[in-house]
Amino acid sequence: MRLTVRRRKDQAGYYLVALTLSLPFILGASALAIDIGRMYITKSEVQDFVDSAVLTAASKLDGTAGGVANAQAAAGSNPKGWSFGINAFAGAQTSFSTTSAGPWTTSPPNPPTSYNYVQVTATVNLPMYLMGIFSNRNAASIGALAVAGRVPVTSIPGGEFPFSVYTRAASPDNAGDPYGFQVGNQYTLRWGSPGTSTKCGTDATKPNLSTSGSVRGYCCVAESGATLRQAIVGALTDPLTISQPTPMMGAKNTETAAIAQRVAIDSDPNTMPYAAYRSAGNGNGERVVLVPVNGGAPNYPLEGFAGFFLSSFNSYVGLNGNDSACAEYIGAWVGGQPVPPTGQTGAYHLKLYQ
Repeated sequence: MRLTVRRRKDQAGYYLVALTLSLPFILGASALAIDIGRMYITKSEVQDFVDSAVLTAASKLDGTAGGVANAQAAAGSNPKGWSFGINAFAGAQTSFSTTSAGPWTTSPPNPPTSYNYVQVTATVNLPMYLMGIFSNRNAASIGALAVAGRVPVTSIPGGEFPFSVYTRAASPDNAGDPYGFQVGNQYTLRWGSPGTSTKCGTDATKPNLSTSGSVRGYCCVAESGATLRQAIVGALTDPLTISQPTPMMGAKNTETAAIAQRVAIDSDPNTMPYAAYRSAGNGNGERVVLVPVNGGAPNYPLEGFAGFFLSSFNSYVGLNGNDSACAEYIGAWVGGQPVPPTGQTGAYHLKLYQ
């Protein structure tokens, strides 16, 4: 019995010594696991921040110095934080480039023409509360970057405004524009009866490029008045691809009433022109539409897409089936932006590159 008790005491002493010797390793491994876990969480938070900040910043670029300033402000004011949102990110850097691969600069030239790409970087110095006890490393630097910018739209699955304007490249208002349009001018969405008359801007002195009076402007939906009205208000339209024929059609008597209904959805249905609408900042973007541009008869090839601004509510109310309907050309259209940039052309969507 005494031998058994002594053996048990010896074993207990051995376990105590073994535990004492291994305790630093156990604590060190625990500290390592906890702090590595915190590092992974923080890395995810930093990446989430820069991804969100860079997309918001890219949406502000409009080819002007003001757009660059707005992009910097948008990135800097992003509400996402780290340590489960408790701590704000400090010192995030926003830089710009003409390509997604750089080179990058924090001070692009004025005007920043073609500076349509943004890079946002951020770093967090994460305290190592436990690892610091067992090493000289009291903090870990956790960084991330993201790049976002524009990708030209060459094909869309639908969502365009169901009218297609005719190119003015042959008789341009602005020879520098790929479609011959002038930003700020009114152009014809829907031609008046018999298909060659309009009161829209300089189109009024130019013939309709369509050789068919029955092809008056609407496109991209089934030939049904109800379907067309639904497409005008909700953008439920067919896919389109550049260089392919645009399915041009005639006119429906309820088109202009549906356009007025679309304008009424905007929180600013009356301010004109687009520059004043943008400056007022009260609109929700429902009057900004993506419009296909076609090359005219005989096949009406799709030449591209452009941004247009629907006129005031009252300008569409009261129009009848023989009248024309106009919209203001605003240049570029960028998906996801309630107010797209001016002074540029084409249609784009925003892409997160890395």
